[in-house]
Order: sequence, then structure tokens, then C-alpha cells
Amino acid sequence: MKIKIEKLVYEGWGLGCSKDGKVVLVKKSVPGDEVEAYITKDKKNYANGIIKEIINPSPIRIKPRCQFFDKCGGCEHQNIPYDVQLRFKGKIFTEILKKQRIDTKSEKIIPGSNHPFFYRNSIRFFFIDKPDGDIGFARQNFDYKKGLVEVDKCFLQSVTANEILPKLKQYINENVENKGSFWQLKIREGKATGDFMVEIITSTETLPDKEGIANCIKEITGVKSIYHTVAPAKSLTNMKRYLLFGSPVIYEKIGSLLFQISPESFFQTNSLGVKTLYNKIKEYAAVTPKDVVLDLYCGTGSIAIYLSPMAKNVTGVEIIPEAVRDAKDNAMINHIHNVEFIREDSEKYLNNNLTIKQPASPVGGFNNSVIVIDPPRAGLRPETIESISKIDFDRLIYVSCNPATFARDIVLFEKRGIGLKKVQPIDMFPQTHHIECVGLLKRNGTG
Repeated sequence: MKIKIEKLVYEGWGLGCSKDGKVVLVKKSVPGDEVEAYITKDKKNYANGIIKEIINPSPIRIKPRCQFFDKCGGCEHQNIPYDVQLRFKGKIFTEILKKQRIDTKSEKIIPGSNHPFFYRNSIRFFFIDKPDGDIGFARQNFDYKKGLVEVDKCFLQSVTANEILPKLKQYINENVENKGSFWQLKIREGKATGDFMVEIITSTETLPDKEGIANCIKEITGVKSIYHTVAPAKSLTNMKRYLLFGSPVIYEKIGSLLFQISPESFFQTNSLGVKTLYNKIKEYAAVTPKDVVLDLYCGTGSIAIYLSPMAKNVTGVEIIPEAVRDAKDNAMINHIHNVEFIREDSEKYLNNNLTIKQPASPVGGFNNSVIVIDPPRAGLRPETIESISKIDFDRLIYVSCNPATFARDIVLFEKRGIGLKKVQPIDMFPQTHHIECVGLLKRNGTG
């Protein structure tokens, strides 16, 4: 089927129409491309397709930096110049708001940093068995039906992280006979500290030649922590971790603040862009010394700690126990004493503690203060939005990595008299379709 790509839409699709007017969405395409596509999914109102042949390339199409781009699912837009990627992402974000009839004009999208490559501080590879008996490394094919794509580097992770792949592969292939238990390799990095954590994940309790593997990896500059992680039946739940070398944590810096990162903890994937994101949160929150701040879905406490010097008190709420542990440790590391972290489901915490008539937190009252929410990609449950709407807050900061669920939730807030006053999209993930945003919400009639 011949398709002319008209524009980009969310999740990395190029949009065109068939001869009969049906919308066709094509991955890895560029606006202006004329392509021959084969259909992978045919629905009543649209179809998904994959490029079979580029008949006439778009004038803005460029050669991808990565040789694996055409198959790897890690990037969608390496074939578009970065300044043009930003422009397209800004349009996509605006269209998502308009689709939900949100009238607030978006600020112009900004990059998280001036590093469109080598920015990721965390990445995961699969071990694959090759026909000759050796192992290799792979990422997910963008067409999931085709499984994995063998790769030997990734231009989204650092140069040093890329050194780990060939060194580990060579050692295993030359020294390990039984390779069947290897499943995944995870690499984490402190961009500002140069610390690296390497996690070798197996599907059984066995890690062949673990001492030799650890000795091989620890020779690489910056490697401070090596784990063997057991994922029974290749499941990422109920994992067990064994420290093979070094420290149980590594460290990252945001400005003058130091944060520890454990294998279980979530940390913003683009360390180089975190300061841009957090400074926008700080600007919108406009925290004063009289304010009490509530940080829901606080993770390892980085936002709460970042805002704490300006606030009277900050309470962070997070359900994952390892994240709460790291948050408390991070407060201690940075000598922050006006922050407390509570392990509880955010919605349950709201229902149990926060109403207009009741003081909100063990560390102080909650009137005329700031709430920060940074939920998972799925966004907020309607019940959570209802609970938040009952709080007598002054400013509500919504941080999101999913513009679609962000816009959906803004509509629900607006129905409860809470309007979106400002919103700033930020490109924290160059070369991909992902868009981060920070929104400022206030009760209607309060400015």
C-alpha cells in the first residue's frame, strides 16, 4: 500500500491516508515520506503499517546515527534532525490538549539538556543465544512480533556504558560453557559522579563463573557496584539480588544535592535534563517558607528534597518500600531535616489524612500550600483526583511522562473547579516519542 506521510502523531507514528481515505499509522516514518507499507493491523477506522520501501524520502529525512535504528525499538526519530523533532513534539503536545478541549496555551517545548545522545542513565539489554553457541546482546524490535534485535551499542547510553557490552560478551563467550541462565543486563549510571552499577539478571539461581565475570566488569572505569539478580521464570517480580562487588548503591547529583540509587529504585532516566525539569517544578510551585508541601508518588524523594530548602515542611508519600528507604537515606545524605517520607498508597493516604477540615500531615497543617503529583504513565485514578480536589491547596503541580493521560486527568480536575493555568512540555527523551510535561493547576477564580 502506497502512503504519503502527512504528520507525526503521539507514540512515534507517522500518519498518512490510503486511497480510500483510511488513516494509516507507520512507525519510523518521517512527514513528507512517500512509502510502500505493508499492513500489520487493520481496524475499522485505522490501520498500522511498517515501511516496506521508501519510494520518495522526505526532504527532512536524515541518516540515523545508529546502524540498528531501522529495527530497534529504542528510538523512533533518529531519522529526523533534533531541532525538527522538538518542533514536531511541540505540535503533538498541543494537539493532545486540543483533542481534550483544554484551552490553556502550552509553553514552547524545551529540551531537557543540550545532549540529544548519550543521555540515558539506565538501560536494559537481553542476552540472546546465537547459532554458533555464543551469546550476544539485544533490544526489543520495534515490531514486537519479530522479537529481539541483536545490537552491540546504544547511542542513548554513555560511551563508558557501551564499553561494558563487548568486554562482558567476550569474557562470557571465551570462558563460560553453559550460558543458558543469562537473561538480561541492566546498566545504571550517575552522570555527574561517573558511578556505574551493573546488574546481571539470570532466570535461575546459577551465575556461571560469577567471580570471573565480576573481575572482568570491575576493571572498567567507574564501575562501583555489580549485582547478580535472580528473576525466577524470567519474571521481574519477586527478584533476589546478590552483591558481587563494591557498594550496594551508586550516587547521582542534581545541582548541589547528592542522591543514592539502589537497584530497585526509580530515578529520572535523563540525569542531564533533571535540573531543567525540577527547576520548572520549582518555578511553578513557588514555594515559600510558610508553605507545607505534599509530594505524592515521591519515589526516591528527589523532588521533595529539591523543594525542601524553600518550604516549611515537605511530606513525601510512596508505596514502594525500597524507594521510601532511599528517600529517607537521601534526606540524611543532604542533611535535610524538614522532610518526612511515608510508605503508603497515595490514594489511601489522601483518604485517611487529607480533607478540607482536617490537618493534612503529622508535620503540620495543610492550608494554602503546594501539592506535587508525579504519577506513573497510567496517570491518576478518578478517585484520586476526587480526593485531591477536596484539599484546600494553593498550587497543584502535575508532572507527567504521558501527555495523553495528563490531558485526560486535567479534564477531570476542571470538572471539579480546578483549572490548568500553565503547562511546560519538556523533551527529556530525544530520538524517542516520549514527552514530559509540568502543569500548574489552581482553583478557578484564584488567579
